[in-house]
Amino acid sequence: MARAIPGQAFRSRIMRERWSNGHNATNEYRSRLTELVEPRMKLLHAGCGCDNNDVSRQFKDQCTVIGVDLDPRVERMFHSEFHLASLESLPFDAGIFDMIFSEYVFEHLADPERVLRELKRVLKPFGTILVLTPNYYSYKTLAAHLTPQKFHVAIGRHRFGPGHEAEMYPTLYRCNTRVQFEDLARRSGLRITRLRFVTNGPTWFQRVPGLFEVFHAFHLAIKRWGGAKQLRCALIVEIAKT
Repeated sequence: MARAIPGQAFRSRIMRERWSNGHNATNEYRSRLTELVEPRMKLLHAGCGCDNNDVSRQFKDQCTVIGVDLDPRVERMFHSEFHLASLESLPFDAGIFDMIFSEYVFEHLADPERVLRELKRVLKPFGTILVLTPNYYSYKTLAAHLTPQKFHVAIGRHRFGPGHEAEMYPTLYRCNTRVQFEDLARRSGLRITRLRFVTNGPTWFQRVPGLFEVFHAFHLAIKRWGGAKQLRCALIVEIAKT
């Protein structure tokens, strides 16, 4: 049996214990969602995909969960009621959802203001929209913004295997800063009630000796030091309809 290389064992342990076991943006977003959702709510998972991170699956037995996405492949794999539609034009009556949530979708939107207005339309009064999206000022987002789509596809194929490149959708980053969210929410007649900067850890460098250790230290620093929070990987934004 082949022995693990010490550096590889260190990186795997750190990823498992610190960045993969609760201390990353998706887990913090999912945890906040659990705090906000109550039994018998009607929930809209906007841009749901196949719910690979089990964001809405956990609520399907206690709430009414509806997913919407533009990818026709999702229909046969989503765990609950599904609608093939654009977030700019939802096939629902006004004011029917208690809560709407969306993860890693807003960075792809061509017209986020139009989407926010449509989400507001189908949301009940005093309902909440919860969004997880990359922070524009993270080094990961800046690197993605400055590189062509063909590079993103190649990276997706390398990290996740052949076939996953089809899920590397073009990114536009038109609503990925605090200022952008506050401005678009105000123009849409909504209100930001909470905005947090969170980090995902050095996931890009797990297989790169040396760089992993450097960026591991960097992520620990920006996680612990509030003055560097705007360098963190992602935003978790809570938006209220008043």
